[in-house]
Amino acid sequence: MSEHVYNLVKKHHSVRNFKKENVPEEHIKQLIEAGQSASTSSYLQTYSVIGVENPEIKEELKEVSGQPYVVENGYLFVFVIDYYRHSIIDENTKADMATSFESAEGLLVGTVDVTLVAQNIAVTAEDMGYGIVYLGSLRNDIERVREILDLPDHTFPLFGMALGVPNEDENGSPKPRLPFESVFHKDRYNSDKSVQKESLDKYDQEVSDYYKVRTNGERSEVWSEQIAQFMSSKQRLDMLDHLNSSGFIRK
Repeated sequence: MSEHVYNLVKKHHSVRNFKKENVPEEHIKQLIEAGQSASTSSYLQTYSVIGVENPEIKEELKEVSGQPYVVENGYLFVFVIDYYRHSIIDENTKADMATSFESAEGLLVGTVDVTLVAQNIAVTAEDMGYGIVYLGSLRNDIERVREILDLPDHTFPLFGMALGVPNEDENGSPKPRLPFESVFHKDRYNSDKSVQKESLDKYDQEVSDYYKVRTNGERSEVWSEQIAQFMSSKQRLDMLDHLNSSGFIRK
């Protein structure tokens, strides 16, 4: 049995430093085709991918994101939950489909579809020798992104992805992930707090050791500290309003 895919995904890390080399059109087409080969709930295919090549549009998206690699990359994708084409079918068939695609379930289906497409693209890109980084920061200003990309109702920009050939001085490495025992539960969820805490304590030490080595001792924070700081900062509390204005969670 080949372990090529296993070894490939185990090497994954975010790349934020790219050579000034464009990604060929034939590679873009292959990446999109790989994305479309992902599973899709009930064959709904509730996604679109916008390939951003125009430097001015990249600059505008950079203003939203605040991250330089929105511009400094080989190519930029924006992944969109897309029920616009479904709304056209609804108009043509008068089937009252809006009850589905404006519902919370419709949002979940669209989110899963988009994410599966994106991960297929990410793995395929890395197999081609590219590096990638996801860009959730495009959600910093949803309405501005919708305006920049001319998105219609019943679409929602979920995240972006910058990719390209990694620079020679790109020296990232995979961050430690939670222990196998923390994320895999047999038959029933193990909610024993003592077991969970013991696992977290060990993982915190592993993450701290990772940062010490990566930064020559300049960083040593544990994962629990990072999570507490991030999740207590009340990120993007207006997201439900943006979803409503885009045509989601109305039912």
